[in-house]
Amino acid sequence: MSSQPVPAAPADPAGAVRPLLYLRAAEPADAELLARWRTEAAAWVAGRSASLQWSGPDRTRRRLRMIEAGATVLALLEPDGPPVATCSLWPRGGTRRWTAEERAVPARYLRASTVDRAYAGLGIGRLLHLWAGHRAAADGAAVLRLDARTDNPALHRYYRSCGWHLVRTVPGLGSGALFETPAVLRPDLPVRELGAIRLPR
Repeated sequence: MSSQPVPAAPADPAGAVRPLLYLRAAEPADAELLARWRTEAAAWVAGRSASLQWSGPDRTRRRLRMIEAGATVLALLEPDGPPVATCSLWPRGGTRRWTAEERAVPARYLRASTVDRAYAGLGIGRLLHLWAGHRAAADGAAVLRLDARTDNPALHRYYRSCGWHLVRTVPGLGSGALFETPAVLRPDLPVRELGAIRLPR
């Protein structure tokens, strides 16, 4: 993204004003914070549904591998402020979920998208997804994909409201609900990347 000043945040189709986000690459020292967000998100979901979202064993090593590979970013509301959200972008999809034909299509895979519960409802997650689609397109991808828990219909509705569509549900997989959305360049997004964010390709 450009380092030039970003104009006032535009309104989205629903009329809400998107926040201005600053993004930086995650560091290994951030792993503990991301684990805490995961635990808090799991408790929030468990209090509202029977979904097992984020309730499995914590994948500390995988989280660190993603960070060390440069795949994980943190979102801030101020350049020097505390992180308020995160996501990871990976260049390859799992063979248990995506077919060989699908994996032949240039794509990026969104993982571990989480917003600090203290900042929920501000549109941060939606904006982060739009940025992910923008970066995917900038890196030559045609689509942005994710897999979601099959037992969390509320999350599916949220994804659909953000422009994702359900490709299919893979039987026997907890996170077998496969979604994708076109990767679109959005140079006018109210997002600034702090420093070089070199995602895996």
